[in-house]
Amino acid sequence: MRELPGALRDPIFYHLVELLSTSFYSWEMVAMVFLVEMLERMDVSTELRRILRIFTTYLHRQSVGMQQLVLRGMLHLSKRRDTARVIPFFLPCIMDRLQDADSDVRAVSLQILSSLLQILDGFKPSFMALELAGKLPTLLCDESSTVRQLSIDLFFKMLSFAKGHEKKTMQQEVYRSLVLLYLHLHDEEESVIEASRNAFLAAARFLRWRRLEHLVQTAQFWQIGECLLAKRKKRAAQDYLSQSLLYLRSPQEALRREAVRFIGLLGQHLTDQQQAERQDIYDGLQGAQQDPSPFVSSLALQTLKILKEIRPRPAHGHFGQLVSRLRSTWRRWHSDQADS
Repeated sequence: MRELPGALRDPIFYHLVELLSTSFYSWEMVAMVFLVEMLERMDVSTELRRILRIFTTYLHRQSVGMQQLVLRGMLHLSKRRDTARVIPFFLPCIMDRLQDADSDVRAVSLQILSSLLQILDGFKPSFMALELAGKLPTLLCDESSTVRQLSIDLFFKMLSFAKGHEKKTMQQEVYRSLVLLYLHLHDEEESVIEASRNAFLAAARFLRWRRLEHLVQTAQFWQIGECLLAKRKKRAAQDYLSQSLLYLRSPQEALRREAVRFIGLLGQHLTDQQQAERQDIYDGLQGAQQDPSPFVSSLALQTLKILKEIRPRPAHGHFGQLVSRLRSTWRRWHSDQADS
């Protein structure tokens, strides 16, 4: 139908708009399929307002299939110069779709937001960046590698749009996101690893953190964890603990393994005044000993044993000894894994 001459195609398209503008009927899904597929080839200037009303109505339907179709239609419009200007009207609604349970809905929403960056003014990208940062933990736990990659790519692109007062607020969100990006440097999908590396490098530059930038560029991933904790001693437990504990339940073995290692480093950072955080670490590592992977469970057991043997350091004490022991444990485990 998209290849039909305009004299035949236009009446069909206008009829679809008319049908979808009326009250509910049983063939609305079929009509929306045709409408979305024809959008790419149609001059919609005369019907744009009605199409936007249609999208507004049907985007709130409970049908996941209908939401996917509407978002695909919006994606078509966001890529066209003559129609992209109207899509920011849907920005709050599109941001809400990032919390949808369906991975396809999330993926298309992220693609639309990426397209919008080229046409939005200075304020809206800053708003999007802050909103996305808050949703990043959920997006990075998505089972779809496409969603994980798109969310990291979008986060990376948005950093360049933070200006003035928003930049200071964004700095705190970037700090909180570092451990997430760090863990996904070990993702099972190469595309996600590459996206994480690019975003981590951009974040280090955004924060003007030269040591961290060097470690990412030279792929010294072991040192990155230590660098994160050494830089933010006072806030590390609060900012990083809950995120890393969450990854102990990741479906990816590599992420669970890296989470155990990072939690071990975090444990050595705690002072004798942080008993609640220390207990959370003990509980998390004890649970990880039941991990179906023998490598993860073994590493959790060794890490917990070391942490319990070392006395909690005073608030400003030295912790190099424990860092060295944890590093040795990690290397021994890695060597055993390679031999097996």
